[in-house]
Amino acid sequence: MEAKTLEVLADAISDIGSWQWWDEADDIFQLEFSDVLLLDETKPEGTTRASVVALRFSGNAFAVFLDNLEEKSEKEWYRRFYDDEIREFEITVDDVLRFDDVDLAESVLDRFKNKTPMKRFDDRRVLGSTEHILAGTCGDVGFVVGGDDLAVIGGKGKFSESEIEDAAERWWDYWRSYWQLRGTPDALAKDWICEVTIPINPDSIEGK
Repeated sequence: MEAKTLEVLADAISDIGSWQWWDEADDIFQLEFSDVLLLDETKPEGTTRASVVALRFSGNAFAVFLDNLEEKSEKEWYRRFYDDEIREFEITVDDVLRFDDVDLAESVLDRFKNKTPMKRFDDRRVLGSTEHILAGTCGDVGFVVGGDDLAVIGGKGKFSESEIEDAAERWWDYWRSYWQLRGTPDALAKDWICEVTIPINPDSIEGK
């Protein structure tokens, strides 16, 4: 996957998104994110048109979870997270999310005192062993995952590279229309993600 597409994808996830789940199977490790700014036109009117997207790493896949938590539960946070016992982790303006940047991945590892290998993570040399990596933080938790192959899965199935960029562009087209029509008889159904992504001047919107 091209660097430009990965940058678009990272921006779409981290703008207002949250890490909502993870899973693994054999040589696959998957992270799932909600409120991703890729337009999902299959959603019913009256709900947000942002996407839920799974990033599926395979081929020498590895993963390490990170945290600065003082755990008092016998069940680890990432197990409770997997079992939907704790809420999703919001990605804020103070967090980072970036693909294929080994130096950033190293710095993310250094931010956290607790490092839990989840798959094939013996030491930091693994960071340079695959075609793709993703490093991210969500407050007191984080992750570094990677694999030779990366699939991006949405409600309609696997995204191609061109579909990722197109869905990102269509999201911002939709957002502009939402604000241009807001308060008029032709207003679109309320979308809370559009509501918290407020333009400086709705009458002259240029987008992100």
